Amino acid sequence: MLFFRIIQNKKLNKKVKIALVGNPNCGKTTLFNLLTGLNQKVGNFPGVTVSKKTGVMRLPSLGEIELIDLPGTYSLSSKSEDEKVVQDILLNENHPYFPDYILIILDATNLKRNLFLATQIIDLGIPCIVALNMQDELQSRGIELDIKGLEEELGLPIYSISAKYEKGIKKLKEGLDNLRNVPPHSFLSLPSISNEIVVDFCQKRKKKNAYIAFKIINNAENYLWLKSEEKELIQQLIAKYNYNVHAAELLEINDRYTKINNVVEKVVRYKKTAPKRREKLEYFSTHPFYGPFIFLTVFFVLFQTVFNLSAIPMEWINSGMEWLSELVSDYLPEGAIRSFVVDGILAGVGGIVIFLPQIMLLFGFITFLEDSGYLSRISFISDKVLSYFGMNGKSIIPLVGGFACAVPAIMATRNIESKKERFITLFITPLMSCSARLPVYVFLVSFIVPNTYLFGVINLQGLFMMGLYLLGIVFSLIIALIINKFQTNDEGSSFLLELPDFKLPNPKNILFSMVNKGKIFIKEAGKVILIVSIVLWFLSSFGPSEKRKMIQQKYQTELSKPKADTMQVEALKKAELLEYSYIGYIGKSIEPAIKPLGFDWKIGIALITSFAAREVFVGTMETIYSVGGGTKETKQIKFSLPTAFSLLIFYVFAMQCMSTLAIVKQETGTWKIAIIQFFTFTGLAYFGSLIAYQILS
Repeated sequence: MLFFRIIQNKKLNKKVKIALVGNPNCGKTTLFNLLTGLNQKVGNFPGVTVSKKTGVMRLPSLGEIELIDLPGTYSLSSKSEDEKVVQDILLNENHPYFPDYILIILDATNLKRNLFLATQIIDLGIPCIVALNMQDELQSRGIELDIKGLEEELGLPIYSISAKYEKGIKKLKEGLDNLRNVPPHSFLSLPSISNEIVVDFCQKRKKKNAYIAFKIINNAENYLWLKSEEKELIQQLIAKYNYNVHAAELLEINDRYTKINNVVEKVVRYKKTAPKRREKLEYFSTHPFYGPFIFLTVFFVLFQTVFNLSAIPMEWINSGMEWLSELVSDYLPEGAIRSFVVDGILAGVGGIVIFLPQIMLLFGFITFLEDSGYLSRISFISDKVLSYFGMNGKSIIPLVGGFACAVPAIMATRNIESKKERFITLFITPLMSCSARLPVYVFLVSFIVPNTYLFGVINLQGLFMMGLYLLGIVFSLIIALIINKFQTNDEGSSFLLELPDFKLPNPKNILFSMVNKGKIFIKEAGKVILIVSIVLWFLSSFGPSEKRKMIQQKYQTELSKPKADTMQVEALKKAELLEYSYIGYIGKSIEPAIKPLGFDWKIGIALITSFAAREVFVGTMETIYSVGGGTKETKQIKFSLPTAFSLLIFYVFAMQCMSTLAIVKQETGTWKIAIIQFFTFTGLAYFGSLIAYQILS
């Protein structure tokens, strides 16, 4: 009896799952951010690389619920990897993320298109309600919508909201809390040719919902989660009833759109409106001449903003880390423990935390461009140019995404239908300068370009750094051109793209993105940096005992001499101890290979450790120079212009990222492409650095 109660309580305590479903660009993610705040987790759905966002919110009746932000999709028959995830979750009752309830988000300004997916969701038999988003924009477009009439047609409660302006959210939450009282509903009857096979399948497999059974029968070959006996049964039933899958799907689409058109005619009224500013903005942003010019201007402003706005918070963080290091040094006695904390952990982590403002600003800017609808225009205007390099307009989204991080950018290539176009995009994406390169660029650019302004406005360091990004883009296109020339394509290529309406992004959504990306950066990079810093500290603080004893005795004698400069002697001692530490021997073993590039053994160590994550380079240099000892001035890292320039060229091209190699392997199903990428880009980096250093020396 007690055991039964424990099991019962566990079931009662299980979180209610509510899935957010809608078309791309319907405001779904903005609403998700409003409902969950920062109580979000980002990961991958089980068994696939498609990213998932889940969040927690509390409601009076339902208690603590789990919200699942499903990828945007146009129907339950789509073939792209992201959209298959939606089907796998909503059609598979055994999926761990199968929802108890569904919140359908509709874009009021594109009602007909949005209703196709919405009515399919209604037919699944899962209790759901509708959030009608962007209704506040209807009046400016000369559109009238009868919400009461739409409620009657769909048979569902509809809550009018504006996710951007946070209107109607309170009533929507009340609607979510009342989902238990919303009965399942049906919008469309199945095509007559499907009735017999669906009834037979439901009886044999004990399926409750006819529409779910209908979609499973029609798309069984695409569902990896289906058991082999179920697939075998479906094949037997198809043969038994001489069932035409494609005809059934076409009939459903025709019947559904016929009924949707009737609904829209009843509830929507259009007025004649004068041309708006939006139309002019559309004209200039997609114009063959003005469009590319605007694109370059936007990214020029992006890099200037990242540099200028981040300067003050970076100074605060730097001062804070220095204060913390001095505080710890004052309280801890001199010895291995103080060295471990100050020279190992704080020096390594501090070298990364200082760049957090720039990382967050970069992600904030990209979120702004995406939410405003401008990224889709970039895809449109770039399609013709990219076609010369074996890609299409859809490739621009992964390529621009590569400026933030190559891992999700490479995953985004799944939306490219052509295998050749996807391969080229996937192959060159790592040459886009990601946010992990940003700390390295900022660190090294300071040795080359003074922090001054041209005409009092244009930051020279920001301008120079934009040139580094352009360098990566130029060489990526050259490589794409070579691949396109030698790789044949047996498939046809098409480019279909929805241009969402221009809109002002919600500032809160941008802030959520910046904070979440910053947290992920600190959390993920911090793990690597902490481990690397600890290992580096150990390897740089210890070495062969006999040699280190001799060094200790040598400088003990120096210190005993009259008028000995204690600080200078200690600095020389620590520098020599570092040279004969374990890390010193590792660095010197690779020094002959990197010396022609202008790199010494200390830089060699940083090159090795930064393979775990590029941003570790800065932390490694901070750690090595801290362990090297000396005064604050002698600890400062100094590079000559040729060496700094050589390093920059190396990091523009080098495939210094284990995570990127792993995701390429995962997306292509083989290590072959990842290995080819590594040697291609590393070779390009080596010879590029060699040429740069030899010319400038």
